[in-house]
Amino acid sequence: MRNSSLKISRKIFGRIIRRERKKKELSLKELADKLNIDRQYVWRMENGKVNMSPDYLDKVIEKLNSRHEEFFNSI
Repeated sequence: MRNSSLKISRKIFGRIIRRERKKKELSLKELADKLNIDRQYVWRMENGKVNMSPDYLDKVIEKLNSRHEEFFNSI
C-alpha cells in the first residue's frame, strides 16, 4: 500500500510541476537548464517517475519562481 501511495504522490507533484512550468511559459529544456539537469529528467519528474526529496522539491519550486502557497494551492 505504501508503494502505491508514493506513486500517487509523485504523479500529483509531477502534474503541479508541469502546470507551474506551463504557467510560467517555460519549456522542458528551459526548466532543465535552471535545475542543471537533463530535459528528460524534467519529463520524468512531470510524469511521476522520479522520487523527489522535500529539499529537491523546494529547489524546483524556487527555480519555477513560484511560492509554496501557490504551488500547493491546487492539491
